[in-house]
Amino acid sequence: MQGSPTASSLNARATRDTDHVSGFEFALLVATLLVFSEGILPRLLSGDATSDGSALLRYLWLPIYAAAFAGIIWQARTVFQACLRLPFLMALIGVCAVSFIWSIDPSLTQRRSLAIVMTTVAGLYLGTRYSWQTMLRALALVWLILAVSSFFAGLFAPGFGRDQIVHIGAWQGTFFEKNQLGGVMARAAVFAAFLALMDKEFRWVWMTLLGLCGLLVLLSTSKTALLGLTLGLGVLGTCALMKRGMATGLLVVWLGVFAMGIGAATLILAPELVFQLLGRDMTLTGRTDIWITLLDYIQQRPLLGYGYGAFWAEGSFPGDWVRETLQWDAPTAHNGWMEVTLARGLVGLFFLMADFLMTVVRALFAAVNTWAGVFALAFLAQFFLFSLSESASLQQNSIVWLIYVAVAAKLALRPKGRAMIKPARRLWRVRSSSPASI
Repeated sequence: MQGSPTASSLNARATRDTDHVSGFEFALLVATLLVFSEGILPRLLSGDATSDGSALLRYLWLPIYAAAFAGIIWQARTVFQACLRLPFLMALIGVCAVSFIWSIDPSLTQRRSLAIVMTTVAGLYLGTRYSWQTMLRALALVWLILAVSSFFAGLFAPGFGRDQIVHIGAWQGTFFEKNQLGGVMARAAVFAAFLALMDKEFRWVWMTLLGLCGLLVLLSTSKTALLGLTLGLGVLGTCALMKRGMATGLLVVWLGVFAMGIGAATLILAPELVFQLLGRDMTLTGRTDIWITLLDYIQQRPLLGYGYGAFWAEGSFPGDWVRETLQWDAPTAHNGWMEVTLARGLVGLFFLMADFLMTVVRALFAAVNTWAGVFALAFLAQFFLFSLSESASLQQNSIVWLIYVAVAAKLALRPKGRAMIKPARRLWRVRSSSPASI
């Protein structure tokens, strides 16, 4: 795992270019990803925390879906290869697509199933069309736009950019609530830190983004986001140290095992201390109450669930009953794995877990020889952590799911020994490596 995190060393092993990404295409990519980001537009145009609250946003998705579909037709051969190597993901999406058959709200499930299918299609196109460098730069620019807009919203428009009801004073920026801002900025920090290591030409941009992301995570007061920030940067730092040589790698592994042992022992012997340090109670701010209640409903329809997107819908009998039982207007299960089980049953949960484990294994193998695998590990670690307290897994029109699919596709198509990043004179003038390059 020896190597140096510099663009020049990677450039020496760079593969041939096949497509040129023009400035217009790059700008269009950034604009599209910004719509998927769930920031700015939903807050300005929607009456609630979903795009369903705005007719304009619902219509805005139609050309995006059409462009994504046209894209996979254009990239049909490569997309087909990716799909063959992602059998569990394809099975999971297939279950979503047909879940209207047994759904408690068939029409709603049909509409939302189409959205998750097209979100997955967009992720496949992103992962097969663009090189790692182009994709990460575009996403990092989206994070930069969100970070700057959220910072100015919190600074100059506190009535809009800060929570005024529940967590008074906590920054929420251009999002609906503080945990959204914190989670997005924690993920963005991993992109910024990785590009600061790899993308020497624009290092000052990514370092600025990294600092701004860290500041916004703190201002959001989200403990989960802070933990996610620490985990993501920790994985990047650990892998960077391990790539310095065998001796350093072994030392890092032993230190990691020791730290995990201390953490596990503390959690088992003194859980109250751990929760106090995290600023949480033993119920994880009421989340465990939701999970216990939902287990009864999962047992009622264990195999196939209640249909994609139907359980928490307005007027849903089980969803309304849960909210009545908890005396709280719970919008989701606050757990991605449980959310999948509610909607697609144990069958869907199995496919998601199998695909996630396969992607992690591929990232581990990729990390041995490439820096792209290091980034993938950091992203997947955060994906798993946030899925324990957020319903971010398999969500329609969500940039988190979009990135997960893109990363899974790129790892599935990874040719051995391919380089990842090549320096470019301008941010948008990037020659995209072979769609499968890593």
